[in-house]
Amino acid sequence: MKNLIVALIALVAFGNVAMSQTKSKTVKAETAKVIVMVNTATWCPACKANGKRVEQNVISQYIKNDKCLIVVNDLSNDETKVKSKTECDKAGITEVANNNKGTGVIYFINSVTKEVIAQISVTKTDEEIKKAFDDAISKV
Repeated sequence: MKNLIVALIALVAFGNVAMSQTKSKTVKAETAKVIVMVNTATWCPACKANGKRVEQNVISQYIKNDKCLIVVNDLSNDETKVKSKTECDKAGITEVANNNKGTGVIYFINSVTKEVIAQISVTKTDEEIKKAFDDAISKV
């Protein structure tokens, strides 16, 4: 039961990323330099243990950055995969999502070439993940 609660918290945390980006400021794939795809799942141990921390301490700082478009790719089940595919389609990264299904991973994608330029596990420290964001943004 405790694991289920932790999983739901992680999923809600990453879900809040997408919702807050939509409500506060919509960054379009055409104007973003980097598309940040956050792969998550309720059954993923790394997501359960780190999702809330990463959302609060790192991703929340980049949501309003007009150089990033953050897409949450929820691979928990068929229903969440369908919803996530819609978001990936909008961002033009469906093929990238299909080829990169690791959960608990943040993928940094060049918005023009649609190539993965970096990736990092959510198990890394906040400082390491922030550096990965900054490095990805500076590469394109």
